[in-house]
Amino acid sequence: MTKAVVEDMNYFKAFLAAQPLCQWAAQKQRENPTGLQTGRGRSTIHHPHSKKDDNAELAAALSSMA
Repeated sequence: MTKAVVEDMNYFKAFLAAQPLCQWAAQKQRENPTGLQTGRGRSTIHHPHSKKDDNAELAAALSSMA
């Protein structure tokens, strides 16, 4: 099995910064630099009748682990 090698770290960082999920996570970190949720009355668990089908909660969880 071959291992991936990043030859140009600056290019790789620029590539990641251009990705929508990374941009969203960076924006959220700028909005709330403490990393704590502000509790805007939103639940982190979808209600069973909710038709919302996005990955906002997943993206938030992944960005908080970074």
